[in-house]
Amino acid sequence: MALNKYMHPRNIYKTPPDFSKLAKTYKEFSDVAKVDITGKVSIDFKDPHALRVLTKSLLKSDFNLDVNIPEDRLVPTLPLRLNYILWIEDLLSVFNKNNTVWGLDIGTGACAIYPLLAAVKNKWYMIGTETDNESLEKATDNIKRNNLQHMITLKKNLTTSIFECVFLDNNQQMFDFCMCNPPFYTNIQELLESRSPARPEPKNGFTGSPHELITEGGELQFCRKIIEESKIYKKNILIFTTMVGHKYNLKELVLDLKAEGIEHTTTEFCQGRVTRWGLAWTYEDFKLSELVVAKHKSRKKNVPITISLPELPSEKNNITDYLEKMKILLLDLKIIFKIISKRKNEVNLSIIAHKNTWSNQRRKRRLLKQSLESQTKQPKLDSENHLTTEELNPSQLLSKEETNYSENKDIREEQEIIVQGVMKLYIKENHPNIEMEYLNGSAGKEGLHQIIQYIKNNWK
Repeated sequence: MALNKYMHPRNIYKTPPDFSKLAKTYKEFSDVAKVDITGKVSIDFKDPHALRVLTKSLLKSDFNLDVNIPEDRLVPTLPLRLNYILWIEDLLSVFNKNNTVWGLDIGTGACAIYPLLAAVKNKWYMIGTETDNESLEKATDNIKRNNLQHMITLKKNLTTSIFECVFLDNNQQMFDFCMCNPPFYTNIQELLESRSPARPEPKNGFTGSPHELITEGGELQFCRKIIEESKIYKKNILIFTTMVGHKYNLKELVLDLKAEGIEHTTTEFCQGRVTRWGLAWTYEDFKLSELVVAKHKSRKKNVPITISLPELPSEKNNITDYLEKMKILLLDLKIIFKIISKRKNEVNLSIIAHKNTWSNQRRKRRLLKQSLESQTKQPKLDSENHLTTEELNPSQLLSKEETNYSENKDIREEQEIIVQGVMKLYIKENHPNIEMEYLNGSAGKEGLHQIIQYIKNNWK
């Protein structure tokens, strides 16, 4: 489902760009454009070169920016970047920032897209940091070719700190905000497996270098580092912000900020079939969450499902034993799980089910029992495979037709996600509780309800 209607209300790309006009204006765009029999002009969005040309043409057409986008670097999607800039405008309005604005872009990239947009659109002064030499070189060239050296400064970050390089020469430097589009993934495998097969294929082709997409610990650890360092530089930066690519990471970061009592707010960045999230926090005495009111109708939020579970035997009433019990149940259901965080009385996990293993459990147990009873009436030695009843695998007790159906069903289902969600296991009033939130999957929220019911029925 296209999410354009959920873009920021001031985003000019809520109305799709006129490709016919772009083709007439820019020869490079005309070369990659296609015209169908009705005269409609389009491009192949899965072609990285076509995406690169489209972005360059839009930057020139809408912002009069001449930007060189290297072939081996990320092609920035303008609607998404513009959403972020517009949200920062909203945040600054809370603090009545109408005078000169200074912003810090962490990891500015080869295009320096955020500083360029901020400078030409809002006349903000920007400093961008970068660790990669080639990206820094390309970003410097893009700033020079647009004659914006007086508004944008770039700094090479040679430290392991996120902010330190900015304040080495001037620890009195003041910023109104910082922004960051962090690497989302921990490694190549996580990058390749990041998209749910249950979701529609991405409309756009894949672009970006490992340097731009991967970092040790993934975006969760990177953003946590920003939060930790923000405590050091809270007198230098008014509003700290970052983009977040995974919803379960956003939940964890919000929990971190709540635990520290830090005022914060969040938002959604929607474009095409892509959703990202924005997280902002401040150490100033402002109720950010109350003052920053959404100026557009938000999508319906997922309401977590919460249930209380019975206690285990008295010697096992702690979060570690509850977690071990939950692991057993999830393994029984063949649900893939990953521990996101663990605190004193709380564990957060991401879960993915590739097969529906929880429906009709009573029927399956009844069939198995009947099959076992039937086998016990036969001789212990099976004339065909020479296995005794005790050695038989339960799957061998199914009828041939049901076994074949099961195998074929496995082949079909292993390619899709039935349920994906986030689970919080916690102790409240000496009782174990679970809170689960549905993210996506072909079984919908009903599938999540069924999993919870299975856990409840089998907890003891």
